Amino acid sequence: MRSALLQTVMLGAAFLLGSGTARAAEILEFNVPFPFVVNHETFPAGHYAIEEGAVSGPSVLLIRGMSTPQSTFITTHTASGLGPRHPTLEFAHRENQYLLKNIWESPKEGQSITIQR
Repeated sequence: MRSALLQTVMLGAAFLLGSGTARAAEILEFNVPFPFVVNHETFPAGHYAIEEGAVSGPSVLLIRGMSTPQSTFITTHTASGLGPRHPTLEFAHRENQYLLKNIWESPKEGQSITIQR
C-alpha cells in the first residue's frame, strides 16, 4: 500500500516537473520596427525575445533585446477576446508613443500587460 502511494506521488511529481520544463522553454521572438514603451521604459526598435519568467510562473514574462542589452520583467493577465492567427505583439498608440498592450501566442492564447503605475 505504501509503495503504491509512493509510486503515485513520484509519478505526479515527475509529470509536474516535465510539464513545467516544457512550458519554460517556450520563447517567442519578434522584430519591432519602432521604439515602444513597457513599464515606463522606452525600448528601441529591434529584435526581441519574450519568455516566461522564472520568478513566479506564467503571469510574469521577460522581454529581452536580442540586439540590445535592455530587458524587463512584466506582469500579465489573460487577454480577452480572440487574437490574430499568428503570434503577434499588439500596441496602443498614445500621443507619440507605442505602448505594448498584448502578447498573442495564438488566436485563443494571449496575455495583456498589467499597467505599472
